[in-house]
Amino acid sequence: MSGVSLSAARAPFVLVIDIGTSSLRAMVYDARARDVTGLTTRRKYHPDTTKGGGSTLDARVMFDAFTHAIDEILALVHDKLEISAVAASTLASNMLALDANDAPLTPVYLYADTRNAREVEQLRAAYDWAPIYARTGCPLHTAYLAARLLWLRETQPDVFARTARFVSLHEYFLQKLFGRSIVSHSFAAWTGMLDHATGDWDEQVLNIAEVSRARLSPVTLVSQGLSGLQGEFATRWKSLANVPWYPALGDGAVANVGSGCTDETRVAVTVGTSGAMRVVLPAEQGLRKLPRGLWMYRVDEHDGLMGGSLTDGGNIFAYYARIFQLPEQEQVETELRAMKPDAHGLTLLPFFGGERSPGYHGDARAALTGWNLDTLPVELWRASLEAVAFRFAAIFDLLRVAIPPPREIIASGGALLNSTVWVQILADVLGVPVTASGEDEASARGAALLALRALKSSIASSDNSSLDNLEADLGETFVPNPAHFEIYQRARERQTKLYHQLLAS
Repeated sequence: MSGVSLSAARAPFVLVIDIGTSSLRAMVYDARARDVTGLTTRRKYHPDTTKGGGSTLDARVMFDAFTHAIDEILALVHDKLEISAVAASTLASNMLALDANDAPLTPVYLYADTRNAREVEQLRAAYDWAPIYARTGCPLHTAYLAARLLWLRETQPDVFARTARFVSLHEYFLQKLFGRSIVSHSFAAWTGMLDHATGDWDEQVLNIAEVSRARLSPVTLVSQGLSGLQGEFATRWKSLANVPWYPALGDGAVANVGSGCTDETRVAVTVGTSGAMRVVLPAEQGLRKLPRGLWMYRVDEHDGLMGGSLTDGGNIFAYYARIFQLPEQEQVETELRAMKPDAHGLTLLPFFGGERSPGYHGDARAALTGWNLDTLPVELWRASLEAVAFRFAAIFDLLRVAIPPPREIIASGGALLNSTVWVQILADVLGVPVTASGEDEASARGAALLALRALKSSIASSDNSSLDNLEADLGETFVPNPAHFEIYQRARERQTKLYHQLLAS
């Protein structure tokens, strides 16, 4: 959706903080969930990675990015409009430890950090995780907090003992601003520690992790924000001092909402740095029908979010751009488009940062067969586009067990939408039409929509169905080629064979 000019924008206005893996954005949305032209700012950064599987951000650096982004937005806003609420979308499955003075004791551990792979195996050997999976909707994996906390406890016992609170990045921001923090059902579900039936932290997982409720933020409703900024921020941001600051929502959940995928008739596929395929459905129904290999998170206290995630997406091609001498993106697209499906003869497991859905081999790594002295970089690029699409197809096969045939698949995320070749490959691999989202910032728009509902504005009532009142913009629809579908089915079989040869099921 294109932005709206300030003169045409309608109150109430919501400031959205969108925290991603590689950038933090601040944007202002109006009452019709349209971003106000010119009222946006962005701060870029890069996770720190190690050969041992580490993937972290610096909490203090991130807080500076957060505060300066708000400073810039408020300078742009000046006295042109009044912001009624602050909402947030955030990368999920991140955690850091704070001491009794709210100072960080650790970096922010990201979902892609796989240094706790050994702890996953320890938990698998020690516990029957099936009933925990049934309650939390999350299997054992390096991205979830049970294994992360066990790893911290075993590798840094002094830090674990000194930790007063374990929080996510946005919770840390709230703690700095208000002296306390809250966490939404949406984000809590991404930790793998939320009991969906009770809507609170799972008692058994708390005991396994040796973490009391007091060391975690209270789980709260989407509509229950904090207000009353403390200290310097009360004067620094006077216009935001007494408006509600809502708890952050998982970026995947709000991406569904922002792209119009709010029920079982539409499945969302998002590819940014990482990737995910998700569908919104009632939470109770989702847990009851959850296929093994998928997860069940939350949009809010009512709706569930079923799907699967890929650790690697657009980050693969950022890596290729660093190591290969490639032409400009437009020329790469032209060369990719000229190639026939699977003509390169390569078979790739695209697990550069480990596997998430559906096998959850957190310590897996990328594997490639068929590479020879004649293989060109652009062929490896095409093989990677196809390989990621095959992993989405594995998730889609499982989703189809739990939901009726979807009416549409909606594609979003900068990495995917920047390549029409990739969207066409996805349609050909899945064998169903894929429509590009017309929403450039689906996650931010989704957070704005839910904040507007929380404000009980005239265009977003407390009824979840009201989210459909503001239709998301859609772009081009890519129709699958049946002949290409058949070729890709055979290529998928090769990938599956390699998968089973290298990774235990």
